[in-house]
Amino acid sequence: MPWEVLWSQAFAFADSKISKATIQWGDFVSAGPLSFEVTNLLITTDKGLVITVPQLGMNLGLSPLLELRVKTGPTLSAKLFQTKSLTLNGGVDLAKLVRMDGLGGKVRITSDVGFPKWGAPPRTGSLVVRSDEVEIPGGLIAEDINVNAVLSGNQFQLNSFSCGQPIPVTAKGSATLNWKQLPQSSYNISGSVSFGSTERQFSKSGNLSKYLNF
Repeated sequence: MPWEVLWSQAFAFADSKISKATIQWGDFVSAGPLSFEVTNLLITTDKGLVITVPQLGMNLGLSPLLELRVKTGPTLSAKLFQTKSLTLNGGVDLAKLVRMDGLGGKVRITSDVGFPKWGAPPRTGSLVVRSDEVEIPGGLIAEDINVNAVLSGNQFQLNSFSCGQPIPVTAKGSATLNWKQLPQSSYNISGSVSFGSTERQFSKSGNLSKYLNF
Protein backbone atom coordinates (compact mmCIF):
# COMPACT_ATOMS: atom_id res chain seq x y z
CA MET A 1 0.00 0.00 0.00
CA PRO A 2 1.50 3.40 -0.95
CA TRP A 3 2.28 5.51 2.10
CA GLU A 4 0.38 8.45 0.60
CA VAL A 5 -2.81 6.37 0.72
CA LEU A 6 -2.17 5.34 4.32
CA TRP A 7 -1.61 8.90 5.52
CA SER A 8 -4.64 10.08 3.56
CA GLN A 9 -6.72 7.46 5.38
CA ALA A 10 -5.30 8.72 8.69
CA PHE A 11 -6.43 12.26 7.82
CA ALA A 12 -9.88 10.97 6.85
CA PHE A 13 -10.14 9.10 10.16
CA ALA A 14 -9.18 12.23 12.12
CA ASP A 15 -11.74 14.27 10.17
CA SER A 16 -14.48 11.76 11.04
CA LYS A 17 -13.61 11.90 14.76
CA ILE A 18 -13.42 15.69 15.16
CA SER A 19 -16.95 16.99 15.58
CA LYS A 20 -16.16 20.72 15.77
CA ALA A 21 -14.00 21.02 12.66
CA THR A 22 -13.53 19.61 9.18
CA ILE A 23 -10.17 18.75 7.62
CA GLN A 24 -9.21 18.92 3.95
CA TRP A 25 -5.81 18.35 2.37
CA GLY A 26 -4.09 18.43 -0.99
CA ASP A 27 -1.21 16.37 -2.38
CA PHE A 28 1.55 14.52 -0.58
CA VAL A 29 4.97 15.87 -1.57
CA SER A 30 6.53 12.90 0.21
CA ALA A 31 5.37 10.09 2.46
CA GLY A 32 6.95 7.22 4.35
CA PRO A 33 6.24 5.01 7.37
CA LEU A 34 7.29 7.71 9.88
CA SER A 35 6.97 10.97 7.96
CA PHE A 36 5.04 12.96 5.38
CA GLU A 37 4.81 16.37 3.69
CA VAL A 38 1.34 17.42 2.57
CA THR A 39 0.15 20.57 0.80
CA ASN A 40 -2.88 22.80 1.29
CA LEU A 41 -4.10 21.60 4.67
CA LEU A 42 -7.42 23.31 5.45
CA ILE A 43 -9.14 23.21 8.86
CA THR A 44 -12.59 24.80 9.22
CA THR A 45 -14.17 25.07 12.67
CA ASP A 46 -17.91 24.91 13.29
CA LYS A 47 -17.79 28.66 14.06
CA GLY A 48 -16.41 29.42 10.59
CA LEU A 49 -12.74 30.03 11.44
CA VAL A 50 -10.53 28.76 8.60
CA ILE A 51 -6.91 27.74 9.25
CA THR A 52 -4.75 27.09 6.18
CA VAL A 53 -1.27 25.56 5.97
CA PRO A 54 0.34 25.72 2.50
CA GLN A 55 2.62 22.84 3.50
CA LEU A 56 2.68 20.65 6.62
CA GLY A 57 5.47 18.24 7.45
CA MET A 58 5.56 15.57 10.17
CA ASN A 59 8.24 13.21 11.48
CA LEU A 60 7.94 10.49 14.13
CA GLY A 61 11.08 9.40 16.00
CA LEU A 62 12.74 9.06 19.39
CA SER A 63 14.11 12.53 20.11
CA PRO A 64 11.90 14.30 19.42
CA LEU A 65 9.00 11.86 19.49
CA LEU A 66 7.10 14.08 17.07
CA GLU A 67 8.01 17.07 14.95
CA LEU A 68 5.52 19.17 12.98
CA ARG A 69 6.60 21.85 10.51
CA VAL A 70 4.02 24.46 9.52
CA LYS A 71 5.27 26.20 6.38
CA THR A 72 3.56 29.50 5.52
CA GLY A 73 6.62 31.23 4.04
CA PRO A 74 8.49 31.19 7.33
CA THR A 75 8.44 27.80 9.08
CA LEU A 76 7.12 27.13 12.60
CA SER A 77 8.51 23.94 14.12
CA ALA A 78 6.73 22.12 16.97
CA LYS A 79 8.66 19.33 18.74
CA LEU A 80 7.32 16.92 21.37
CA PHE A 81 9.85 15.13 23.59
CA GLN A 82 9.81 12.10 25.91
CA THR A 83 10.27 14.48 28.83
CA LYS A 84 6.64 15.55 28.18
CA SER A 85 7.72 18.91 26.87
CA LEU A 86 6.68 20.76 23.73
CA THR A 87 8.75 23.45 22.04
CA LEU A 88 7.74 25.93 19.35
CA ASN A 89 10.28 27.87 17.34
CA GLY A 90 10.06 29.81 14.10
CA GLY A 91 7.44 31.98 12.49
CA VAL A 92 4.15 32.17 10.61
CA ASP A 93 2.62 34.44 7.99
CA LEU A 94 -0.78 35.32 9.45
CA ALA A 95 -2.28 36.17 6.05
CA LYS A 96 -1.58 32.62 4.85
CA LEU A 97 -2.43 30.88 8.14
CA VAL A 98 -5.83 32.42 8.99
CA ARG A 99 -8.48 33.33 6.43
CA MET A 100 -9.66 36.64 7.84
CA ASP A 101 -10.09 39.86 5.88
CA GLY A 102 -7.56 42.47 6.94
CA LEU A 103 -5.32 40.16 8.99
CA GLY A 104 -1.67 39.88 7.99
CA GLY A 105 1.95 40.10 9.03
CA LYS A 106 4.79 37.74 9.92
CA VAL A 107 5.09 36.68 13.57
CA ARG A 108 8.07 35.03 15.30
CA ILE A 109 7.26 32.58 18.11
CA THR A 110 9.36 30.88 20.80
CA SER A 111 7.69 28.66 23.41
CA ASP A 112 8.50 25.79 25.80
CA VAL A 113 5.63 23.94 27.50
CA GLY A 114 5.78 21.12 30.06
CA PHE A 115 3.04 18.55 30.78
CA PRO A 116 2.59 16.59 34.06
CA LYS A 117 1.46 13.52 32.09
CA TRP A 118 0.37 12.59 28.58
CA GLY A 119 -3.12 13.84 27.79
CA ALA A 120 -3.20 16.36 30.66
CA PRO A 121 -3.24 20.17 30.31
CA PRO A 122 0.19 21.86 30.40
CA ARG A 123 1.64 22.67 33.82
CA THR A 124 4.52 25.03 32.99
CA GLY A 125 5.42 27.14 30.00
CA SER A 126 6.89 30.26 28.49
CA LEU A 127 5.96 32.27 25.40
CA VAL A 128 7.72 35.00 23.47
CA VAL A 129 6.05 36.55 20.40
CA ARG A 130 7.55 39.29 18.26
CA SER A 131 6.53 40.99 15.03
CA ASP A 132 7.77 44.03 13.16
CA GLU A 133 4.31 44.69 11.75
CA VAL A 134 0.84 43.11 12.01
CA GLU A 135 -2.16 44.19 9.98
CA ILE A 136 -5.34 44.19 12.09
CA PRO A 137 -8.88 43.86 10.67
CA GLY A 138 -10.28 47.35 10.36
CA GLY A 139 -7.32 48.78 8.47
CA LEU A 140 -4.87 49.37 11.35
CA ILE A 141 -1.22 48.32 11.29
CA ALA A 142 0.49 47.62 14.62
CA GLU A 143 4.27 47.90 14.68
CA ASP A 144 7.00 46.51 16.95
CA ILE A 145 4.84 43.98 18.80
CA ASN A 146 6.43 42.15 21.74
CA VAL A 147 4.75 39.62 24.06
CA ASN A 148 6.35 37.79 27.00
CA ALA A 149 4.30 35.38 29.12
CA VAL A 150 4.67 32.37 31.45
CA LEU A 151 2.40 29.58 32.68
CA SER A 152 2.40 27.93 36.11
CA GLY A 153 -0.40 25.44 36.77
CA ASN A 154 -3.60 27.17 35.73
CA GLN A 155 -2.11 30.63 36.24
CA PHE A 156 -1.12 32.45 33.05
CA GLN A 157 0.97 35.56 33.59
CA LEU A 158 1.38 38.16 30.87
CA ASN A 159 4.66 39.72 31.99
CA SER A 160 4.69 42.30 29.25
CA PHE A 161 2.96 43.38 26.08
CA SER A 162 3.97 46.32 23.97
CA CYS A 163 3.45 47.72 20.50
CA GLY A 164 4.45 50.92 18.74
CA GLN A 165 2.53 52.79 16.08
CA PRO A 166 -0.23 53.68 15.36
CA ILE A 167 -1.13 53.78 19.08
CA PRO A 168 1.70 52.90 21.48
CA VAL A 169 0.51 50.46 24.16
CA THR A 170 2.18 48.76 27.12
CA ALA A 171 0.37 46.27 29.32
CA LYS A 172 0.61 43.34 31.71
CA GLY A 173 -1.97 40.99 33.15
CA SER A 174 -2.93 37.50 34.22
CA ALA A 175 -5.54 34.80 33.68
CA THR A 176 -6.85 31.88 35.71
CA LEU A 177 -7.38 29.13 33.16
CA ASN A 178 -10.31 26.71 33.23
CA TRP A 179 -8.89 23.83 31.20
CA LYS A 180 -12.26 22.04 30.95
CA GLN A 181 -13.98 25.15 29.55
CA LEU A 182 -11.21 27.45 28.37
CA PRO A 183 -13.53 30.26 27.17
CA GLN A 184 -14.79 30.58 30.76
CA SER A 185 -11.31 31.42 32.07
CA SER A 186 -11.07 34.75 33.87
CA TYR A 187 -8.52 37.44 33.07
CA ASN A 188 -7.42 40.92 34.06
CA ILE A 189 -5.16 43.30 32.19
CA SER A 190 -3.92 46.83 32.77
CA GLY A 191 -1.54 49.23 31.12
CA SER A 192 -1.19 52.52 29.31
CA VAL A 193 -2.06 53.93 25.89
CA SER A 194 -0.43 56.98 24.34
CA PHE A 195 -2.31 59.45 22.16
CA GLY A 196 0.30 61.92 20.97
CA SER A 197 1.76 63.45 24.14
CA THR A 198 -1.15 62.20 26.28
CA GLU A 199 -0.86 58.91 28.16
CA ARG A 200 -3.96 57.19 29.51
CA GLN A 201 -4.17 54.27 31.92
CA PHE A 202 -6.60 51.41 31.39
CA SER A 203 -7.72 48.31 33.27
CA LYS A 204 -10.05 45.53 32.16
CA SER A 205 -11.23 42.15 33.44
CA GLY A 206 -13.70 39.47 32.37
CA ASN A 207 -13.58 36.02 30.81
CA LEU A 208 -12.04 34.79 27.59
CA SER A 209 -15.29 33.74 25.90
CA LYS A 210 -15.35 37.06 24.02
CA TYR A 211 -12.00 36.23 22.40
CA LEU A 212 -12.21 32.42 22.07
CA ASN A 213 -15.59 32.18 20.36
CA PHE A 214 -14.36 30.18 17.38
